[in-house]
Amino acid sequence: MRRELTLTLPLDRREICRYLGCPPDEAASIEQTIAQAEQQVLQRAAPRCTFARFPLIRGENGTLSFGPKIPLEGKNIRRHLAGCYDLILMAATLGTAVDELLRRAAAQDLARSVLLDAVASVAAEQAAALAENAAARALCREGEYHTGRFSPGYGDLPIELQRRIIPLLDAPRQIGLAVTRSLILTPRKSVTALIGVADHPVTGSLAGCDTCLLREKCEWRKRGMPCGGETSN
Repeated sequence: MRRELTLTLPLDRREICRYLGCPPDEAASIEQTIAQAEQQVLQRAAPRCTFARFPLIRGENGTLSFGPKIPLEGKNIRRHLAGCYDLILMAATLGTAVDELLRRAAAQDLARSVLLDAVASVAAEQAAALAENAAARALCREGEYHTGRFSPGYGDLPIELQRRIIPLLDAPRQIGLAVTRSLILTPRKSVTALIGVADHPVTGSLAGCDTCLLREKCEWRKRGMPCGGETSN
C-alpha cells in the first residue's frame, strides 16, 4: 500500500546537531545555514512510503517468523514484539533527487556535504515517522494497538533482513526503493522497519543507548548527553 508523504519545516534541530557532532546549544550559531540546507533538501525530496501487514508465527523455543517462513532473529526483536500477533512492514524514502544533491555536494564542498547529509538523515527520520503513523491508521483495526518501529540492523536484528523486506513490499515498483548486495538501501535516505500489532497496549523495546550500535563511539554518550533516541523503559 503506497502513500505520498508531506515533510514539514523546521526539522528537528537537536537531531541535526547530533548528526553534525555539535552540542544543541551551538545550533543557534548556525541556524541560518541549517535553514538553507533544509530548504535545499525538501525542495528535492519526493517522500513516499509503502507498507503491508503479516501474521506473526510463533514456533518452538520462542522463535518468530512471518510471511513465507522468514525468521526474525535476535532477542531484541522478540522483546519488541512480545504480546503481538501481527506485524506491519514499512518502508519510506526521500527519493533519488536527494541522493543526487548529496553526491554533487560531496564533489564540490565537503563542509556543505556534511551539513546536507545530516539534514537529509533527519528528513528521512521524519518521513519514517509519518509512514509509521500512516501504516497504523490504514492497517490497524478498531481496538488494536501497535508498537513503535524497529529497523533491521538495530540491536541484534540482522540487517540482512532488508533483502526479505524489500521484495515483500514490492518496494522497487511501489516507491523506487531497492537494496544492494552490500545491504545498502538505495536511495540512501530511506528507512525500513517492523511494527508489532496487538489487542492490548504495547510499547515494544524503547530506543536507548544499551541497544544502539554506535554506543561505544557516540560522542554524546561520552558527554553524558543521550541523544533523542534515548528513552527509559
